[in-house]
Amino acid sequence: MMFHVLGAGSLGLLWAARLTAAGLACRMILRDGEASAKWQRLGASVSLRDSAGEQVFTIPAEPAMSSGPIDRLVLATKAYSVTDALRSIAHRLHPSSDILLLQNGLGSQQAACDLLPAQRILFASVTDGAWLADSQTVIWAGKGLTRVGDPRGLPEPDWLASLRASGFTCQWEPDILPVLWEKLAVNCAINPFTALHDCANGLVPARAGPRLPSLLDELQQLLTANGMPDVARRLPRTVQDVIERTAANSSSMRQDVAAGRRTEIDYLLGFACRSACEAGLSLPHLEALYADLLSLLAFRGLPSR
Repeated sequence: MMFHVLGAGSLGLLWAARLTAAGLACRMILRDGEASAKWQRLGASVSLRDSAGEQVFTIPAEPAMSSGPIDRLVLATKAYSVTDALRSIAHRLHPSSDILLLQNGLGSQQAACDLLPAQRILFASVTDGAWLADSQTVIWAGKGLTRVGDPRGLPEPDWLASLRASGFTCQWEPDILPVLWEKLAVNCAINPFTALHDCANGLVPARAGPRLPSLLDELQQLLTANGMPDVARRLPRTVQDVIERTAANSSSMRQDVAAGRRTEIDYLLGFACRSACEAGLSLPHLEALYADLLSLLAFRGLPSR
């Protein structure tokens, strides 16, 4: 059973290292021959650090343009890179190829399904915390749960059970979209404030002040309008739990802004605002927060999408 991992950021390297540690065949897919050559020069390895210590795994890599077939693809790029990444390896896919998407937010998943209607595309919500100490060293700061589902309602693939048997904490979700919507709402409630106020997650209630409960009320309206009243009802408690559990963490949006990198704002607040418009909802607090983030990005010279 061969897995290919596309995306050499923290999540991609984490998955590659964990697959290899579990004794499952894994290869990294890199952008081009130059990137593959650099990977080889650096030892073709990934160092994984967690609370138990550090392990180094040798992981082969190949350029996207290679011709070998891809049976199971773990796509760990940023949301805005999904379609370009899939186009780069589309010639290697076949009708029985499975693609597992690990992206934040919503919108990139639907774009992937539109691009590759012949392949089975699985959506995932990942709660692992990971960051890169350098280009080939990943710090597994928080061990979480990966919830996987098929938007078409098809049954669980056999290989997911193999992942669980190998130590992965994976859960099959017969209805994955509410899971992704809940994570979207939580991210919309926390990440923008961490970027605007340059603060850790635990400081969001104090820094956001009355904006947070007003935003949560509007996000509940959005979830209800999209047929998820149960998710909406528990959202304030869910957000509070995440804030408390990740109080010392720095959100990916805050990290991206601080590093001068493109953010995933269009797949979080942007998607939420477009969905509200489609549902005929007026959500002024959500729209104001989106406008504030766009202003911050413009001030920093970063793209808005």
